[in-house]
Amino acid sequence: FTQLFVARSVRLCRYVEGAVGEDHRTSFSTFSRLLNDIETSLPVGHLKSFNPSNKMDFRRFKQELYTTNSSSNGKISALTLWTVIRTFIKGSIKAFQSPDGVLPRDEFVEVERLGKNRCRIPAEQR
Repeated sequence: FTQLFVARSVRLCRYVEGAVGEDHRTSFSTFSRLLNDIETSLPVGHLKSFNPSNKMDFRRFKQELYTTNSSSNGKISALTLWTVIRTFIKGSIKAFQSPDGVLPRDEFVEVERLGKNRCRIPAEQR
């Protein structure tokens, strides 16, 4: 069998590769490189057109969407909000299972469903 290690950071990818050692059964790649490799291997007709300028990353989120007023007087950092969106609202198994790919609001605000220790945003601010 073969293994694929994927990380967003080039530095992390190199670090793990150095720690694990060279092995013909293991590959190391960044997420963006993996996506690029997959897209270039698809037949031309199967590739959906996606404008890279529409990609939302943390830098763009912080510049365009995050404001200290929208986060209860700045008590919640942009990074915390970004992490919650990526981890729970868009990236959880519950979000994946929902028809629109987003965690329903009622499940996000209900502490018992999400777990009181899992999310860094207090229940009263969700």
